[in-house]
Amino acid sequence: MLNNLKTSKRIDIIIPLLIIVIVALTRIPFVSKFLYEWDSASYALAFQNFNIAQEQPHPPGYILFVGLGKAVNYVFHDANTSMIFLSVVFSILTALLVYFLAKEMFSRRVAIVSSILLIFNPLFWFYGEIASIYIFEAFFAVLIAYLSYKVLKGDGRFIYLSALVLGLAGGFRLDLVEFMFPLWLFCLWFGKTSYFRIGKAFIVLIMAILLWFIPTILSTGGLGQYLKLSAEQSVASTYTSILLGASLSAQVINSGLAIVWSLWGLTFFGIIMILLYLIYHHSGWRSKFVPYLKNPLSILFILWIAPAFLFYLIIYVIKPGYILVYLPALMIILGYVVNRLSHDLNITFPKISPRSFLVSLLLIAIIVNSIIYVYPYNLHQGEIWETPQDQIHGSEKIFFEINAGILYNNQKIKANDQNTNLHINTITNLSSSNPNNTIIVIRDITREDEGFNFRKAMYYLPEYNVYYLLDSENSHVTNNTVTEWHGQYHSYTITNAPVVTIPLNQSVQRIVWIMNDQSNFYQQVQSQVGVQTIKLPNGLNIYYSDVGSGPVNLQIGGFIFTR
Repeated sequence: MLNNLKTSKRIDIIIPLLIIVIVALTRIPFVSKFLYEWDSASYALAFQNFNIAQEQPHPPGYILFVGLGKAVNYVFHDANTSMIFLSVVFSILTALLVYFLAKEMFSRRVAIVSSILLIFNPLFWFYGEIASIYIFEAFFAVLIAYLSYKVLKGDGRFIYLSALVLGLAGGFRLDLVEFMFPLWLFCLWFGKTSYFRIGKAFIVLIMAILLWFIPTILSTGGLGQYLKLSAEQSVASTYTSILLGASLSAQVINSGLAIVWSLWGLTFFGIIMILLYLIYHHSGWRSKFVPYLKNPLSILFILWIAPAFLFYLIIYVIKPGYILVYLPALMIILGYVVNRLSHDLNITFPKISPRSFLVSLLLIAIIVNSIIYVYPYNLHQGEIWETPQDQIHGSEKIFFEINAGILYNNQKIKANDQNTNLHINTITNLSSSNPNNTIIVIRDITREDEGFNFRKAMYYLPEYNVYYLLDSENSHVTNNTVTEWHGQYHSYTITNAPVVTIPLNQSVQRIVWIMNDQSNFYQQVQSQVGVQTIKLPNGLNIYYSDVGSGPVNLQIGGFIFTR
């Protein structure tokens, strides 16, 4: 028995080491070279100047993430590298936690399968390669579930630690407190925690929240200002939820995304495995259903998945990264299903052992998911890059929706790196590396994650005057007003007015336009000042107009460009 215990401990050292190696080997070769999206640049700017009013980053502020990223940035001196380092490290930690949690819940075999399925999950893989916050969503969700499960099993040592982690998690992603609170509370109750200890746990939770919340509100100038900024940020949900005033079609799209991204997180392999499992166990499922629901482990998984999923389904979801809060739970469930299936298949095919079936199924999962993530799909259609989404139809519409909505893979990261690099180099060359003779006007971002946006321009070209122009044609701006964002030196101002003037100093001789050629804005620019086109090798175009050194007085929509 002593030898078995030593062997078990040795295995629990070897397997985590293998997990670390596998994650490192599958992540490091594919990491992104440039900031991936708008939010990535916002976090990068926050490392230099934490300012929620400037959306560096946007509310609720993610102050602990920014603080950790800033600390790491003292080592790397590059925001993108720092955030990707954190993404890789916390991918490793999440996979390790899934292993130990699944091992305690089920068995070592289920734990190995669950961790491998998570490591090779395309969505988890993708967000471990870019400058993003969503890996922290997965990490803290698993950590909270792990500590809470310890409490559920009656280990009172973890009561206050689970409360501390739940509270601190809000400083990384506020929704973690909201989504994981029901699971934590259930585990306290089922673990027969006394009311006195529950009360003390709530005090620990509140104190942990205040540790990051007080510095956050102080940085914005007080609670009133912080709540105002948060309310402005939450306006986005009024465009997605019918409960908050959105149209029925918008609600259908939002709910459809929540379902599609959740299924995509489960993967094709996972969907097939669950269907096969249901086929094997379809008989008597009604009699088993109620006992399953009464099982505390089943309730734990329901409380892990349901709060977040229902919120995304009904209220708001904008990125597949959101589902990383319950993606590890899906992978643990899938690990259990695959392990059970290996025994079911052995009954059908007794000459093949359950272990052989399990290894075969796991290899299939690794191969299929690796192909989905690594294979360079060429669904990127350069000819419709500038076409507004509501004007794309037929097969082009199908390919666009697959590329933009589902294929979160390495090819998408490569496209972003290429496009960002092309824009930076082209604009630098156009201006002869002189920021004083060129302004950048960003108008339309039809592929925000793979294109070039205002935030990336602010970060990578800080000495240039960068303008982001919004009106009723390209945004939700109404009331006969237009909006101008003006950025330079990593800060910006916003102007809202019926007409906005954009001043050109005497040294400005060129305007670089990031816009699409099918907009009214483009037509007005072309007719008034002329447009020259630089065709990039991936189907994108960069436009520019030479305005010389003489007088300039252009009115394009609600925007006046004047010397």
